[in-house]
Amino acid sequence: MNRNKKGVMPEITREVYKNVKKYDRQQFAGFCTDLYKYGYEDGRESVPGVELEEIMTAVANARGVGKRTLDNIRDCVEQLFRKDEENG
Repeated sequence: MNRNKKGVMPEITREVYKNVKKYDRQQFAGFCTDLYKYGYEDGRESVPGVELEEIMTAVANARGVGKRTLDNIRDCVEQLFRKDEENG
């Protein structure tokens, strides 16, 4: 079960259902993993993202946060965003 060019999960028809019934354990695990990935990607796309600059502006406006602390926070958050992009 591969993704279409548009990135939309193909429709689960009667033919797909019959094929899944014939799968062995490994094939079924792969099918379930693909199905999970479709849902995960669709859910991730439906959630609005947060921009790094919006976060930094909000933190900079907080009382008691100076330039040095803001720079440390920026470095830590940028590392998280980079790690997330590498995995995603």
